[in-house]
Amino acid sequence: MSLEVPIFHLASFSRSGETLLQRCLSAHPKIEVVHQILKPDRDEDLSLFNYLIDREETTIPIDHPLLAHRQISEGSVLLLKNAVWCHSFPRNGFILVRNPFSISVSAFRDNPNESQAERQKQQQFRWAKKIDPRMTGLMGEDPTLTGFLALYSRKMLADYKDGLPFVRYEDFIGDPETFLKKMVLHLGLAWDESVLRSHENYKEGEIGHGGIKLWQPIHQGSLDKYKGRLTPQKKAHIYGLTHEALEKFGYEWNGHDLALKNVSQML
Repeated sequence: MSLEVPIFHLASFSRSGETLLQRCLSAHPKIEVVHQILKPDRDEDLSLFNYLIDREETTIPIDHPLLAHRQISEGSVLLLKNAVWCHSFPRNGFILVRNPFSISVSAFRDNPNESQAERQKQQQFRWAKKIDPRMTGLMGEDPTLTGFLALYSRKMLADYKDGLPFVRYEDFIGDPETFLKKMVLHLGLAWDESVLRSHENYKEGEIGHGGIKLWQPIHQGSLDKYKGRLTPQKKAHIYGLTHEALEKFGYEWNGHDLALKNVSQML
């Protein structure tokens, strides 16, 4: 009888720090991250990803043909980044959530030209088809930030309602060792110090998904960037579209600053 490898979902939304977190967890000798750390993804990894997004079972045989390109040892787990679709079946894993002010600045940090803006719309259209097809009509409207935030709220609230425990990006960045230990334990694994030294596995100049500098250690430089880059009107726009998600995930917004509070579903 074949051994089974557990599948855990890293549920999140684009620009929430998934690449950084996956880089850290992939340093653990028993964690196999499916895709999206280095660019471009290997064809074999994309094939595995496309298979797993529709898999009903929460495990996969260790000798499955789509795992043949990896040397997976007994006791390992698969970590599947689940950022732009709502899964149709029960799943195991946890949520990585980041406040919508920061992800908006990250996603729209540049002023796109016409062709870039069109690509953004098409990307959001593809996400909407997987997250909630009823939202596809919104993705052709301007500004693209509205569609982006609507998808953020829809996806993050769906993950929350599924009962998955969550980790906030802000907590993870603020105290990496504490929260990485919680995540590794949630995956059913023993702690390994290599998780905190994951940046040492990359050469200077290696860039990952989202433009992350893979060789740099975890730092807090991005936490407050949104404060100086959003007008009061833009902050109000973001809050208006995401206030329910902010509340569920323990973000308190007073119109100027965010505060973090403990809530029951935290990991």
